[in-house]
Amino acid sequence: MSTVATPTAVDKPAARSLSAPPATSRAHRFHTGASLLLTAVLLAAAWWFIAPPQLGGSTTFVTVDGTSMLPSLRRSDLVALRPQATYRVGEVVGYRSTLIHRVVLHRIVAIHGGRYTFKGDNNSFVDPEQPTRTQLVGRLWVHLPSAGRLVSALHRPGVAGGLAAVLVLFAGLGGGAGAGRVQGRGRPRNDT
Repeated sequence: MSTVATPTAVDKPAARSLSAPPATSRAHRFHTGASLLLTAVLLAAAWWFIAPPQLGGSTTFVTVDGTSMLPSLRRSDLVALRPQATYRVGEVVGYRSTLIHRVVLHRIVAIHGGRYTFKGDNNSFVDPEQPTRTQLVGRLWVHLPSAGRLVSALHRPGVAGGLAAVLVLFAGLGGGAGAGRVQGRGRPRNDT
């Protein structure tokens, strides 16, 4: 007596179970698209709030250099200035000085006829200039004590070059985005 084996057809429902059902795949694509859109919106908002005007943003960063705003602002503090629709007496505002060709960060003490009178908190005199609205850079938005030292260090060629070298090595040795990631559902990535 001999036994004859007949080939069986592949069960199509079982073969389909290896891939995600179409509804799950669509939901996954929607979730991925929504995540990318949200990320893009958040990055654009962060760029608007943090980037300097020269790069399309609206925030100006200034390192404090002097003692005129003691005790609230000290030498090497980093401040972020944001333009405002209106400025009021009592606010700390930066303006572009035509006398010393720098941004001066002082408190508004008076406004008369479209001109602003400023005074440093630690000064016994008002500023000699009375800038107009077009000279105002922005109101004090963020104050980071001593952070100006880091900015100064980054302007030194040796520090900037060293940081650039570390970034190149990091990216070149596989430390960049996607390193060691797994593709799909737990299967190793096929790079061939």
